[in-house]
Amino acid sequence: MVRTVLEKMVDLATAGFGLVAALAWNDLIKQVIQDFIAPYVPKGWGLFSMVLYALVVTALAVWVTSYLGKLVAIRKDKEEDRAEGAALDEAPQPLVLRSEDIEEAIFRAMVRFRKMDKE
Repeated sequence: MVRTVLEKMVDLATAGFGLVAALAWNDLIKQVIQDFIAPYVPKGWGLFSMVLYALVVTALAVWVTSYLGKLVAIRKDKEEDRAEGAALDEAPQPLVLRSEDIEEAIFRAMVRFRKMDKE
């Protein structure tokens, strides 16, 4: 239950920061178009600026998503190769630490530290 709630909180925080980053890029692109492109476009061509903005944002979104997709594919291939190699070698599985194990280790360290202070 706690793990599910924590995972959902991480997902929501990630989505929130993603939205903030998207809004920041939105403002930047609008300002660049307004400062560097709009002076060269005749007055009354506001629609042109909006279309240009939409094209820039679309191109940026396509580039970023395709790049991230390639990174995910490369990572997936490496993990599959590693899994195949591990299955062939029957290598021991890596140590996985659970949050309970970490909490217990911290608690024990704190108890030992307090005992040292008392002595």
